[in-house]
Amino acid sequence: MSASRTQLEAAVHRLALPVLILGAALISFSGIFVKLSEVGPTATGFYRMFLALPFFLAWMLRDARSRQDRDFVPRDRRALALALLAGLSLAADLIAWHWCLRMTTVATATLLGNTTPIWVAFGGFLFLHERFRPLFLIGLVLAMLGTWGLIAGGTKPVEIKDAAVLGLGLFTGLAYAGYFRFGTAARRGLSTAQVMFWGSVSATIVLLPVALATETAVLPQSLHGWAIVLGLSFLSQVLGQSAINWAMGHLPAAFSSLTLLLNPLFAAIAAWPILGEALTPLQILAGLGVIVGILLARRARSPAPRAATA
Repeated sequence: MSASRTQLEAAVHRLALPVLILGAALISFSGIFVKLSEVGPTATGFYRMFLALPFFLAWMLRDARSRQDRDFVPRDRRALALALLAGLSLAADLIAWHWCLRMTTVATATLLGNTTPIWVAFGGFLFLHERFRPLFLIGLVLAMLGTWGLIAGGTKPVEIKDAAVLGLGLFTGLAYAGYFRFGTAARRGLSTAQVMFWGSVSATIVLLPVALATETAVLPQSLHGWAIVLGLSFLSQVLGQSAINWAMGHLPAAFSSLTLLLNPLFAAIAAWPILGEALTPLQILAGLGVIVGILLARRARSPAPRAATA
């Protein structure tokens, strides 16, 4: 390997974390957009994915030309299947989380949806024989406690109105963990643009019939309504998810999901001016706990050696 290529790869790895944090900041506006949307929860998710398709298609075609790849459908069928499964997981995540948002606060829904690190690490432990260093687990616990403190430390107590809210929120975290795992695996055989396009296609195909079957408000009735779904699609999906998906290709999946615990922090900050929800001193302290947990996890981001198998 040439020295220039080594330097390029080192630069890419250094850039991966800032890009991931930027993606987390962008998707933190998702809950606010969903709350302001004129259409139903699933229909909002459909527009998020559908309106992003032209951007991802143009990106994929441009990327293919630069690689002189004339195949519209990727030759790596396994990687394509994984990208489609990532899209299906994201569709399930959006359906559950958007309905959860309509039943409770943005803060509570975001907290429940960000149980993803637990499911990612647990899935890696069960199925991939991954073992993590103690420092990573300490960072994980600290970040999760900080996330809870960020929500529970508000001026109003956290209320889980019923089992449906809790179930939807936890399922969101599980579905997003599947998105992480499938997306990371697909990224080994496909470009980021291919993963984003084909994942968006499969998610759109699922979300439209579900929206039509379960909701009556499926078409925005004003320019404001269209601006909301356009903003959700461009900021959260095109920019935010693309940044996250690219960064995931250069970071371990469990660490990537842990870093996205910044999402509740950014969401709380964004909700301050938009929804009038001010941060309390305890929430600020909890947010610092999230950041410290992420930094600890970064120091131990490389998984420990796998256990020997027969």
